[in-house]
Amino acid sequence: MSAISPSAAKTPESTSGQPLLSVRNLEVEYRTKRGRVKAVDHVSFDISTNEVLGLAGESGCGKSTIAHAVTRILKPPAYITGGQIMFKSTDILGMSDDELRAFRWEHLSIVFQSAMNALNPVLSVGAQIIDAIQAHMPVSKDEARARALELLDVVGIHSNRVDSYPHQLSGGMRQRAVIAIALALNPEMIIMDEPTTALDVVVQKQIIQEIRQLKDKFGFSILFITHDLSLLVEFSDRIGIMYAGELAEIGPSREIFDNPQHPYTVRLMNSFPTISGPRIELKGIPGSPPDLVTPPSGCRFHPRCDVAIAGRCQEEHPELQQTSPRHFAACHLIDERKGNS
Repeated sequence: MSAISPSAAKTPESTSGQPLLSVRNLEVEYRTKRGRVKAVDHVSFDISTNEVLGLAGESGCGKSTIAHAVTRILKPPAYITGGQIMFKSTDILGMSDDELRAFRWEHLSIVFQSAMNALNPVLSVGAQIIDAIQAHMPVSKDEARARALELLDVVGIHSNRVDSYPHQLSGGMRQRAVIAIALALNPEMIIMDEPTTALDVVVQKQIIQEIRQLKDKFGFSILFITHDLSLLVEFSDRIGIMYAGELAEIGPSREIFDNPQHPYTVRLMNSFPTISGPRIELKGIPGSPPDLVTPPSGCRFHPRCDVAIAGRCQEEHPELQQTSPRHFAACHLIDERKGNS
């Protein structure tokens, strides 16, 4: 599966058949008192059937905005201002409200970042699963409850917790309950927006293992969003690195880990400690992400980059370039490397 840059002629189309989800040149902006903020700027990617694509980057880089745009749940002052989002042959951006209600959860569902906020505090977990099922399927309450019990068992929650309220569950159990709701109608794709951020590392590992087992069992695709690049390397098939609203790099997970092509990706990976191997000094990324009301000219990372090419990186905006059959990066250093090889 290949990424497609804003200049589609520079990168090949997918060679593995029709993608399940195809995002092309997506643009999302927030209209604020200070001006228009382009939070997502010409982002393109594909996701195949049964594939996990991870999106990583610092807070505010546009990851969650992409998730909300794909599911069409953005609210003002956020607006989709350009691009195309196709699910198989269906144009998500062209759907009416009624079509969206029928589409969501049956074909595409989402697991939000905070389970406590995603769950209704005055309804039991079972009632919320039942509501989701009955909203889309002509089944009785008893049939929906039986399905709710089955779903709780699938995500590792005992059936005797079906009538428990969210505050009566641990953080890990609440997150499993949200995943159960997302699985209620056997969707073809699930978007997971930082589903393990508020959990300790032990529970986080358990949740990730369960998500992987569920994916293998039911065959759904995942768009997995997190700031933790080390987590994505072991969980995702491919990784996209976001910076300041743009896709800086995208490629197979192991290839990104072993041979990152963008200086931002290198810096991001050096910001996380390793569990095994030699002890090394962690190196953070100097400075702060740019103000997207007035983003830097040229490469948006150049004010924080210690290997920027004087003149060119400040003036010329880099496009995604192919560095291997499935690996792309938007960096002028790639041209320099090619010229010296």
